[in-house]
Amino acid sequence: MKEAIQTLITSDKMAHAFEYLKQDEAHTIDQQIELVQISSFSPFEEKRAIRFKELLTEAGLDPVMDEVHNVYAHIHGTGNGPTLYVSAHLDTVFPPETPLPVKREGTKIYAPGIGDDTRGLAEILTLARVIKESGLKPVGDIIIGGNVGEEGLGDLRGMRHFFSKNADKVDGFISVDGAGCLICHGGTGSHRYEVTFRGPGGHSFGAFGLVNPIFAMGRAISYISELRTPREPKTTFSVGVVNGGTSINAIAYECSMLVDIRSNGLKELEELDAKLQECIKRAVEDENNRWETERSYEESKDSFDHNGRITVDVKQIGNRPAGSQPKDCEIVSATASAFQACGEDVEFESAGSTDANIPISLGIPAICVGGGGKGGACHSVDEWYDSKDAYKGSQRVLAAIFALVGLDGVSEPLLSRRKK
Repeated sequence: MKEAIQTLITSDKMAHAFEYLKQDEAHTIDQQIELVQISSFSPFEEKRAIRFKELLTEAGLDPVMDEVHNVYAHIHGTGNGPTLYVSAHLDTVFPPETPLPVKREGTKIYAPGIGDDTRGLAEILTLARVIKESGLKPVGDIIIGGNVGEEGLGDLRGMRHFFSKNADKVDGFISVDGAGCLICHGGTGSHRYEVTFRGPGGHSFGAFGLVNPIFAMGRAISYISELRTPREPKTTFSVGVVNGGTSINAIAYECSMLVDIRSNGLKELEELDAKLQECIKRAVEDENNRWETERSYEESKDSFDHNGRITVDVKQIGNRPAGSQPKDCEIVSATASAFQACGEDVEFESAGSTDANIPISLGIPAICVGGGGKGGACHSVDEWYDSKDAYKGSQRVLAAIFALVGLDGVSEPLLSRRKK
């Protein structure tokens, strides 16, 4: 494998492509800055998707936009190799009203979303250009583009949609996400819930003695906070948002919380989910038992549907599947070897919550890689990206792509075709 990759990256074709990427970096940064100023909060990615599609067209490709606003184009090979899908996500975590100013200090750029994942999108565009301009003909096929729904409550809807229609056509997947030289080769699974507690509500003094949804939610949060989880595989829980109530002097009739649980292991995720559901059930029962008096029942039963008791609605709003792959599998080994051949020190991450979760869960070889440069303050309005030598990230991703799909006349694919 290392010999094949060395032959690839020292070829005249790849040397020319590497030089193109270096010279194209200023253009790449300009597009990164243009795209970061187009609000793209999930699920409102359409405006950025339209512009990204235009830029892919300018790069010489023939992209399409699907029903959920994924944008991608096919680069056809000789017909004798695997199909690799390479994508970056179009969405960000910043609501539409968030100001998106850009500040530059030397090679450092400050803007919300500048790294995650606007850098990935800009890199997709420069990769599209170099493949066309340098006349790189793959042996296998390449699908290249941008997808929606990676962040927040997007629940990987872009990947779900694409692979629901194309899983049998893809042999491997690379997500280009953020900065650095990282290879993430596993999927951290997560379940997300909106939990709504309801009760009769009433005056804080005059109706004292009624059950209180906020008390029930508080009990649930307390019980959840006492859960214990394994260190390996890493398994976590969080109550991230709470809402409810109408006034300081009113017993709330409704409140809600958003809960996130995660694990690198499917079994551990399911076990934690069961414990979470038990915490919620116990909290409702304890609140009803604490305040279930003749007075509270009689005063509420004729006026409310709740029969003077707390009810709860548990709605799942996110379900990212967990999955794993051996560190020495083809797609990881070939990509790592390509990165190392480009002179990079590779950092491995066994699992993460990325677009690669979906293909991994389907048995499709998939990884998430950094797009070069350096970044920080991710998911904050102070996010920054340092573009010094960022073109090296584009070079190593290009090397990985052609190591996997093969370069006509130079190297054979290192990624196997899957049995469909």
